Amino acid sequence: MRLRLRLAVLLVVAVVPFAIALALLQGLLVRRNVALATGEALAARLDGPQHDRCEESPESWPERAWLDGPERDRGPNRELRNERRRRARALRGRGPARFFVYDASLVAHRSDAPELPPRVRRALQDGDEIGWGMVDGPNVHDHLLVIARVADGGRCAFVATVRPREGPPLAFTIVPALAVSVFTVLLAVLAAGPLVRRVLRLTEAVRRARGGEAVSIPIEGSDELTELERAIAADRAELAAKVDALQRRDAALTSFVANTTHDVMIPLTVLQNHLLALESRAEPKSTEAELAAQALGEAHYLGSLLQNLSAAAKLDDVDRPLDRVDMDLADLVARVAQRHRTLAQKKRIALDFAAPEHLAIHADLTLVERMLSNLVHNAIRYGEPGGHVAIVLEPAGASGFHLEVLDDGPGVAPADLARLGERRFRSEAARSRQPTGTGLGLAIAREVAERHGWTLRFEANEPTGLRVILESASA
Repeated sequence: MRLRLRLAVLLVVAVVPFAIALALLQGLLVRRNVALATGEALAARLDGPQHDRCEESPESWPERAWLDGPERDRGPNRELRNERRRRARALRGRGPARFFVYDASLVAHRSDAPELPPRVRRALQDGDEIGWGMVDGPNVHDHLLVIARVADGGRCAFVATVRPREGPPLAFTIVPALAVSVFTVLLAVLAAGPLVRRVLRLTEAVRRARGGEAVSIPIEGSDELTELERAIAADRAELAAKVDALQRRDAALTSFVANTTHDVMIPLTVLQNHLLALESRAEPKSTEAELAAQALGEAHYLGSLLQNLSAAAKLDDVDRPLDRVDMDLADLVARVAQRHRTLAQKKRIALDFAAPEHLAIHADLTLVERMLSNLVHNAIRYGEPGGHVAIVLEPAGASGFHLEVLDDGPGVAPADLARLGERRFRSEAARSRQPTGTGLGLAIAREVAERHGWTLRFEANEPTGLRVILESASA
């Protein structure tokens, strides 16, 4: 819900009931004040000789002289004369009034006397001096009844008057309150307009800044919203500085990894050649030959790890586009298989591949080669002596491909298949067979596939082993 709409709804819910309640309370207070003034006037008028005459003949009361007497008062006391006139006006009200007397048991002496409301009757019986309520006239509850106590006993213990209800009807009292409420709501909504517009401008600026645009946060006025704008602007500036520092550090780290990888791979390649020469010169199955073979395997692992670090640094730079070139995937498969054949022979694992004569794709050659090398190296490293690894490439669709790397090793538990390819994740079986692994190779393979829009998934290879499937989007 929008801010202004929410404000309007809140004001309507809060102000309108309050205004109606206030109007009703005002009407009630007006009636109460009129009733009290009328009751006091009744009690003051029916005293002395008038009360005695009422006691003698309550059926014929009130007398005409009782109604008109105060208006004809010519006494010397002006204040007393004015008070009597005020009471007379209170008794007459603004419309025709009728007067009745009741005995101490609240029984009327005339048949046309109104029935006292239960609430008024209880109040008088409990000792109240004045009671009032609404009784029926030509319309329902449109007459005001006021009854006052004038004596503790006798036939004229109470005197009552019934007159039309004074003041405007209830609807005319509520309508102005509703009009004021609606005006208040409209005024509040209009007053909130500039505030809402500032919030919208601030929101748009933040959204555009988050999208990478060089937008300054607007700072207007000197109120609480201005403080919020300053806080957001300061936060954006600090965040931009931190992002810039992280980008510079990431660029430096990426450059360092790439340069270090290049510098280390040269002596590592020389070391691999030396180890290969030592192994070839040693007596077959001798301790020297076995040690050279183990050292050569670790050297291959170090070389693969360094190349994976270089590929990971390149993949982490998401703003850097891929170096896509036209390449022959079939030739790359043959090259990767040939490069890993020596490692497979050392572990006594047969490595075969099947690929068409040519299969052209447009991709990042370095990353795709690293991905295939990781898949093949992983199959050989975790395979068992006497096992078999196969690479199968075939075209799919108009310009797609379908590639599988299969092995008959121990495989992976079904619960771990879905997590293969997550960085720093290694299955329980892999940790037990190769404690020194990092799980980086398959993670890089998955990220390379995702960056190219390909699909990489892992399945169990029946009866044992792992089946890695790589498909292009058009496959």
